[in-house]
Amino acid sequence: MPCTSLIINCLSQFDYFGIIIKLYYGRIDLYSTVDNNLLAKMYMEKKIRMSLHNLSHRKYDFETFMVPHNTSIGLLVDGECNHTKELYLEAAKLKLFDSTHSWLVFPDVQGPENDTEDFIDDMFADVELYVNADIVVPSYVGDHYKLTDVYNFGRIQGNPLEKMVIGAWEQRAGLVIYNKTFKYYQRWDFHNLTLRAVSVILEPPKDFYPEILTEMKYTPGIVRMTKIASLLLNILKEQHNFRFNYTIRSRWIGSPERNSTPMVSNALLWGDQDIASTSGRIFPKWLDWMDIFYPPVTHLETKFYYMIPDKGIGDYENRFLTPMSPAVWWCSLATAVVCIFGLAAAAMLERRPSPGIFAFFSVFATTCQQDFEDGAPLDETVSSQGRRAALLVVGLTSMLLYNYYTSSVVSWLLNAAAPSISDLDGLMNSDFELIFEDIGYTRGWFDNPGLFYFSGFKNPKEDILRDKRVLHTKRKLPPLQPVEKGIELVRTGQFAYHTEPFTASQLISRTFKEQELCELGGLPIMLPANAYMYGQRRSPYKKFFVWSLMRLLERGHIRAAEARFSGTIPPCSGRMPRSLALGQAAPAFVLLAAFTVLSVIIAMIERIWFRYRFKTSRPTINRRSKN
Repeated sequence: MPCTSLIINCLSQFDYFGIIIKLYYGRIDLYSTVDNNLLAKMYMEKKIRMSLHNLSHRKYDFETFMVPHNTSIGLLVDGECNHTKELYLEAAKLKLFDSTHSWLVFPDVQGPENDTEDFIDDMFADVELYVNADIVVPSYVGDHYKLTDVYNFGRIQGNPLEKMVIGAWEQRAGLVIYNKTFKYYQRWDFHNLTLRAVSVILEPPKDFYPEILTEMKYTPGIVRMTKIASLLLNILKEQHNFRFNYTIRSRWIGSPERNSTPMVSNALLWGDQDIASTSGRIFPKWLDWMDIFYPPVTHLETKFYYMIPDKGIGDYENRFLTPMSPAVWWCSLATAVVCIFGLAAAAMLERRPSPGIFAFFSVFATTCQQDFEDGAPLDETVSSQGRRAALLVVGLTSMLLYNYYTSSVVSWLLNAAAPSISDLDGLMNSDFELIFEDIGYTRGWFDNPGLFYFSGFKNPKEDILRDKRVLHTKRKLPPLQPVEKGIELVRTGQFAYHTEPFTASQLISRTFKEQELCELGGLPIMLPANAYMYGQRRSPYKKFFVWSLMRLLERGHIRAAEARFSGTIPPCSGRMPRSLALGQAAPAFVLLAAFTVLSVIIAMIERIWFRYRFKTSRPTINRRSKN
């Protein structure tokens, strides 16, 4: 049986391990029970399991003997059997013409090559085949068998049947494969195949043009991960000669129910589209609706942008002690005025002439690191400790302010300032009104309580944030705002705006001044999460696109695409003074207040002690004067 030998050699050369299934239709004249037993025995000797099924009455119950799609299966079909075309049509509906099912179909003719060509056209021209089909039709020509590979780049898209001779087999030489490269190298040119692609734009434009999906600038309603995926698909379609017929939807994920609003996910689930010209974050339950194409092509990241508040202690950065700011000068002036009045009062008690002038110039001279003396003679019984105490207070205050002032500047230069809001709790406790970019995944987050899209895991704080700070709270403006208006609202200092760094950078880098850049804060809400391209569930193009994306990754195309849409926000240059948190300077003010209280107590004790000594020493002085 040369036919049987051909089958075994072919399957062993191609590593078709698994189950060999022989489909036949009650051909008693060709395959008797004895022949089937001998065939099964020979397969068992080759350590190949097989199953024989009688499919004569057109009952193609494939589920009774088909194993899961992650197992390779070989199928041998006798083309001389009746109703084989119905078998192919039924198998195509179940997507059994894929890379995990290898079909070996013997034609019902063994004559000239034209007869074999006609047999292939007659059997498979109307069958829904794709680029992943693995069908070999052997034809006997003289002293050997010629092996013809049969596939279609896309029957449903209107492409013709493809036939290519891949090798030969003869009794002595065995199997000879002409081209042993990977299958998709041999199927490189897709012959201008038109694939149905679905993409996401929040509000589809009236005059759509494909270039809008890959524009380098920010485009309203189109996110970064859509631009990167579309750019990579453009590279592939130029390399492999296929094109896209685009359909635009407003959201990524929709209900799998048939009568629901069409979105990207359910359009792929229903088979209305072949591939998504976008990418997205994937959750486990969505894998039942579509197949992902790995590796990831980019990542999705979002932040809340806000202006750092200028009030509050400890939790927020404060501008009260900003170096060289008016508040610092007003603080120093107030301290000087207090010291002037205190020293003037002490000078009046010392009976100095012009106590106000003396007090003013004494404090002013101390500020200038100088000394002042009016030269007026004092009564020997009157002490000048008041002036010394006032000057000591001024000196200590200046020293403390200088130390904390310089240490804050040095720490600012050596260490990056921590964000004023570090987590969702700080955001929920802030006075900001939360607004969001009007985009598809944000609308999905609003409409689906319990969908922890930003965290990626169960996080009740997301629900609290949505319910208490977004949907059910007093608002000045609607929660969804376009990017241009959202960034302008951030500049007012009353709003925190949620968007992607790429989107925010397009406006912030062009409109924000240096001082505003230094005051800008960002709270990461969604940490960088992998974004995958995806296609139909059990897509016939999955293996091709996975292979293609791996090639793009190896050659640096994916990294280059991400760099094109990186969107970096300019950092604070450092020339503008940075805010110093009031809470960080609290020890200085506590120490100053403690010494102020101590100085008042010491002054009161000195005053009491002076009065007491003056009263006790007065009689002695009077007696001496009488004597």
